[in-house]
Amino acid sequence: MNIHHLKTLIAVHDHDTFADAAESLFLTPAAVSQQIRNLEDELQVPLFDRTTRPPRMNAHGVSIVEQARDVLDRFNALAARARSPGEVAGTLIIGSGTGITSALVPRALAALRERHPRLQIRIEEGLTDDLVNRVRRRALDGALITEPLVPWPDMQILPITTEPLIVVAPKSVTERGWKNILTARPFLRLNRKSGIGALIDVTLRTSGVNVTEAMELDSSESIVGLVMAGLGVGVVPSNRLRGESLARLRTVPFGTPPVRRSVVLIERSNNQRSDLAAILYQELLSLTVSS
Repeated sequence: MNIHHLKTLIAVHDHDTFADAAESLFLTPAAVSQQIRNLEDELQVPLFDRTTRPPRMNAHGVSIVEQARDVLDRFNALAARARSPGEVAGTLIIGSGTGITSALVPRALAALRERHPRLQIRIEEGLTDDLVNRVRRRALDGALITEPLVPWPDMQILPITTEPLIVVAPKSVTERGWKNILTARPFLRLNRKSGIGALIDVTLRTSGVNVTEAMELDSSESIVGLVMAGLGVGVVPSNRLRGESLARLRTVPFGTPPVRRSVVLIERSNNQRSDLAAILYQELLSLTVSS
């Protein structure tokens, strides 16, 4: 059985269509279709319902996908053990909550590339719920996210660093206290499907703060830009303010006592690729200690 055909089957499952799977694999849709046909011929069973357009994976195909993920995990683990002693190589696919990548990952990748030139790390950004689901179905080896308010029993949570959350407002805002500032102007909210957005939402509700919501955005950088334009107030991690934005905005700690968000690396509890994830994790820890 061709290992590449199994990778293609998994890609089609995770991307829903042959065309999207082909793009993710840098193949043509015709090549993906042919690989699926070859796999079906070898297994002597159809894996897709081709009476629909586009074809949809049938129940048997879905069950094969889960077994294929196990085969690929074992194959990758075998390849890792077969390397020369001390050599680090392979591909690690890590998800990242929006904004976390810009703060932590680039320096870690540069250091790892210098020490381990055969180690490849791919970063894919997204919202927390989507990233967690992709880790669960093994489309990602792990994800950098804000620590969840309620832990997942099937995930290992590895702490990296913490950072304070701050209220950001135009300099013209004269109200005192974080609650008064947030209720005096339209509120620019971080997406509640993100870990940090959920943390902000829970803090507002438990503190009895009723904001006038203006819009909900996916990134802290967008909120900072809109606040600088005078369109409202918001809550962001403190490290989102640099240079011009730091000089032009008014900031106060968010919450009583001030709230901090924890950045963590999550991976499946039984992750067989944890050797590579551990290398990234240790590099991230070393950077936070030295900062």
